[in-house]
Amino acid sequence: MRPTSDRVREALFARLGSLEGARVLDLFAGSGSLGIEALSRGADAVVFVERASAVAGVLHENLASLDLLDRSNVVRADAGTAIRRIAASGQRFDLVLVDPPYADAETRDRALRSLVTSGILAPHATVLVEASRRNPAPVTVGLRPIDERRYGDTVLHRFEADDAAEGAQQQGVTMTAARSEQRLAVFPASFDPVTNGHLDLIHRARAVFDQLVVAVARNVSKQGTFSVEERVEMLEAAVGHEPGIRVTSFDGLLVDYARQIGASVVIRGLRAVSDFEYEFEMALMNRHLYPDVETLFMMTSQKYFYVSSSRLKELVRFGAAIEDFVPPIVAKRLKEKLGGA
Repeated sequence: MRPTSDRVREALFARLGSLEGARVLDLFAGSGSLGIEALSRGADAVVFVERASAVAGVLHENLASLDLLDRSNVVRADAGTAIRRIAASGQRFDLVLVDPPYADAETRDRALRSLVTSGILAPHATVLVEASRRNPAPVTVGLRPIDERRYGDTVLHRFEADDAAEGAQQQGVTMTAARSEQRLAVFPASFDPVTNGHLDLIHRARAVFDQLVVAVARNVSKQGTFSVEERVEMLEAAVGHEPGIRVTSFDGLLVDYARQIGASVVIRGLRAVSDFEYEFEMALMNRHLYPDVETLFMMTSQKYFYVSSSRLKELVRFGAAIEDFVPPIVAKRLKEKLGGA
């Protein structure tokens, strides 16, 4: 059991504000510190889910000692089983706290999908996910990303149940059906750094798809100008606040990542005919490895045809202005990094 640190817990509840009258689900309760904090901040009731009998017993004793049993319920089961039981009881929650084992992103994502399709999320419910920054950010159809905050190795992801989640709850549709209504695409690249040409493709792709994941690819064999974390930070500054766009990073094969997040389309940008042969071969290989994913090629807009990250770095080294080609934060960081300021 890895308890939430005091710093992260304080930051989490500072973002939530008053919980007066809220019904809360603490999905991977452990010691119950998050749910107990919610009760202390005015929550009407909290359901604690903990699969380990010994830990659940200690949690029950803690609630009894704090005289909180009348506002609490401890469910001894794994997350999936607990969600099914709770759904059968007709309960709905305004806030769900999700703090699964750090190394188990699969359990986290499975739990989030179950939340969406189970019918237990109240309209516009808040879902807070605590995760390791080394794991890919969660992407779940029916949960609209609001923001995320980093505290050391910990990332707090905040989501709101959107219309897709409400539709899934009211109609009892499966996640597969929900995905058919909301198309999720992924735009992978090195983004070292992001340029206005990238941003043009991002905005055009977002106009076509309901949700777009902008994913920085980690290349262990190649040393970039910026670290992956720096690239994600600059992308977040440029587009992270826009609805339907999610910025993250990934390791390994693109098709494995696309399968994990449920993406049906991979976006690739083409600047010239010379790009096509390589991209075409990659698209065929990805299709062979993951038949459910399609590749959509998008041509770069004419005004960004000659803009590339490598050319911009060369311009900066010689002191040339690049503000017309990149977001302001990128221009600043490139000059600091390459000594062209």
